[in-house]
Amino acid sequence: MGLPLHSRIRQKIKNALNALLALFFPSHAKHETIPTESIRRILVIRINYRIGNILFTTPLLRALEHRFPYAKIDVLIGAKYPSSLLKSSAVENVFDLPRRLLKNPLHLYRYIQQLRATEYDLVLNLNSGSASDRGAAFLARGIYKLGFDVPGNWTPLTHVVNPPSGSVHEALKPLLLMQAFGNNANDFPQKMDIALSQEEKNQGLEELKKRLSLQGYTWGSKEKIIGIFRDARFEKKIENSWWKEWYLHMKQLNPNALFVDILSPDVKEKLEDDFYTLMESNLRLLGSILSQMDAFICGDTGPMHLASASGVPTLALFKASAPTLYGTLGLNDRSLSLQGFTPEMIATQITQHLQSLPPASQGSLD
Repeated sequence: MGLPLHSRIRQKIKNALNALLALFFPSHAKHETIPTESIRRILVIRINYRIGNILFTTPLLRALEHRFPYAKIDVLIGAKYPSSLLKSSAVENVFDLPRRLLKNPLHLYRYIQQLRATEYDLVLNLNSGSASDRGAAFLARGIYKLGFDVPGNWTPLTHVVNPPSGSVHEALKPLLLMQAFGNNANDFPQKMDIALSQEEKNQGLEELKKRLSLQGYTWGSKEKIIGIFRDARFEKKIENSWWKEWYLHMKQLNPNALFVDILSPDVKEKLEDDFYTLMESNLRLLGSILSQMDAFICGDTGPMHLASASGVPTLALFKASAPTLYGTLGLNDRSLSLQGFTPEMIATQITQHLQSLPPASQGSLD
């Protein structure tokens, strides 16, 4: 079935507007190496409103931090709530672009003034297909502006690199922009990372101990602490009946494991009576808590990417989307397709993987 009529009309208007803007603002960008000696202030643009897509910027942010150790980085995203996930010693400001601004011209004008208040040495547009990202890169002040070389680009980029020619994970695509500085994408870690400090990890351990103890758990009495998250968007969501059958086999295969149900506004009740529960709206604190578990199991959803970026071994269960584009990337992570596999078979695969992992770094057993 094709797109609905209103979507097709919107797409035609978008294409016509892009063609018009490309006519008035033709790109003269170069496929050349950007001089890096004077780069001290960087703006990264990825206007999006979903946790996963925001976390997909972290491999590039860590690469920029490594390549420009004395630079300060600002990031422009869509929603405010995941902004704490991008903060680090090098990321100074995370700006958000609320959707409501588009309905208030005066507030939008003031926002544009704020955006243009800083002159950056380098502006990076991570998604050349996004009109909002193009517009922000157009308005931002920068000596060098870098993005992907795509047809009809009307952003006044100074430098471009070729987009990927094949299937590349969405979190690794932005790393290709590092070619503009004489690097290859594989010169940098191929994983998501929210750069938790040791202090944050220690805080996560203390929070985990406190919250489980309040539910009657004696710390260290179980061999492994395994978190699960059952929610996901639309067809990616796995039914509770599947989770219940899966848990019966997991409990038999892992009798010394403690299972923690991560609750949310859409998942308010724990799966089984013997589950422990945890709810936390502060995403960075949640990441620090997850980092102290032995494993995290969930469907294709934002918390899956948060867990992987926090460093906990993450097992992602894919029901509809493609793991090659949206799967986990950590060394101890695994992306498993549910197609053709029973809950018992998935439980067996997960157990075998858990048995191969080293003990949790912060010591879940002490």
